[in-house]
Order: sequence, then structure tokens, then C-alpha cells
Amino acid sequence: APVSGGLLTGKYQRGNPPGGDVRYGNPGGIQKRRYNDRAFDVIDRLLPLAEAKGRPLSQFSTAWVMQQPGVTSPIIGPRTMEQMEDYLASLEIAFSEEELRQIDETAPPGSMVSPHYEADFGPHPHRV
Repeated sequence: APVSGGLLTGKYQRGNPPGGDVRYGNPGGIQKRRYNDRAFDVIDRLLPLAEAKGRPLSQFSTAWVMQQPGVTSPIIGPRTMEQMEDYLASLEIAFSEEELRQIDETAPPGSMVSPHYEADFGPHPHRV
């Protein structure tokens, strides 16, 4: 999820919970875990890096995902042509070693600041 369900698009703001018409709009449960201060702290540190490249954070984050070793294609889910064009523009972005170091320092590899996918894979009812 290169844009973390919209979290890295600027769609959601610190202290301004999303409404009920968005994917994680339910004010209980996952919303409290997803829209947390740590996630917004990371966004606040990544925004200047994206702005220095003259790109929105959505393109910046998608480009970063595409350039990770072992990633052959980011899984995107545009709902509009505008979103698709935004994703395509990320193909034009390259990172320097210093920029990659700054990103890794902001969000260390293997860490998580906002749960994106939660599922219960408990015991299967047909397994013994």
C-alpha cells in the first residue's frame, strides 16, 4: 500500500478525524490505531523531503516503494483517473543515497507506525 490507504496523500490530517464516508472513517477501532501521532510525526518528517523534490507525498511514497529491492510492482488502487496519473508520475522520481538514508532514518526498515492491514486468521473451522 504505497500511500497507506490514503494516509500518505494528505487526505487525513492530525487532529481532524476522517468522516464516515472514507475507508477508515469509523471513529472506533482501527481509526484510533491508524491515525496516531507517531504516523503523523513520520508524515511531518517526510513532507519536506517530498517537497524538496517538487512532488506530493503520494508520488514520493509510491516511488520509494517501487525502488525497494524485491518489489516488482507496487499494489495501487486508484479510483479515479487523477489518482492513476498521480501514481504514473511517480515513475519519474529517483532517489539519491542521502535521500534514501533520510527516509530510512524517518521510518526504519521493518518498522510500522500505522497498521494498514488487520485480519483475523484464527483457526479454520474445517481444520482438525
